[in-house]
Amino acid sequence: MKVAILLAGPYRGNESIIQNHNNIIGNYDTYTSCLSHYKDDWLNSGWQLKNLFETPKINFYETNWSNYRNNEAGQCGFWQFWNLKNVIDNTPDVYDWYIKSRCDLNFTNGNITEELLSNLKPNTLYCPKLRGVYFLTQHWDFDISLNDQFFIGDRNVMNVVSNFVTNYYNKNRHELNYATEQMGSNETCLREFLNENGITIDILDDILYHKDHNGERRPSGQYNFFLETI
Repeated sequence: MKVAILLAGPYRGNESIIQNHNNIIGNYDTYTSCLSHYKDDWLNSGWQLKNLFETPKINFYETNWSNYRNNEAGQCGFWQFWNLKNVIDNTPDVYDWYIKSRCDLNFTNGNITEELLSNLKPNTLYCPKLRGVYFLTQHWDFDISLNDQFFIGDRNVMNVVSNFVTNYYNKNRHELNYATEQMGSNETCLREFLNENGITIDILDDILYHKDHNGERRPSGQYNFFLETI
């Protein structure tokens, strides 16, 4: 069984997070993509990377996404999925499963074992049942949302996720910046897009973690949205 780990965006981790990730998720072939000004951070991080791709620069205001999500939360989400698209598109199509993770996650429970992977089904996105943020006890609404911070899928699932950032807003979805729990958030929009493309959502029951961005565990919207200026 061949497995790849996909990371994307600026590097926000440290040595203990790398070790924790290797112990819980596994030391599989790891790929990442970032804008050019973050490459040195990744290369000096200590993370053993199979390959590092450079995310293409783009004018956010010339994208369809900007027509509907032009607030801070919307721009933050765009860069998240723009980086993810590039790592998916450039990672070889030779793996049975792809694990989309983050470099700032501390896992507190669960293991991604070969037994777990051998029981996964195609065309299904698997993600934890708890949001990996500062409020670890909050469940997301399974009927309308998902956890977009950590998930596992086959190549077809990842190809659909890759198309989300460029294709989701090719048609009218909702009013500009109307981002609520029910409509407009990254999690609910991605869930809708996956549904439209025949991808099932299922749960990883035992995977628990918290975000640890160099000691900061709150959701980005509570302290500082990450925006690019290119």
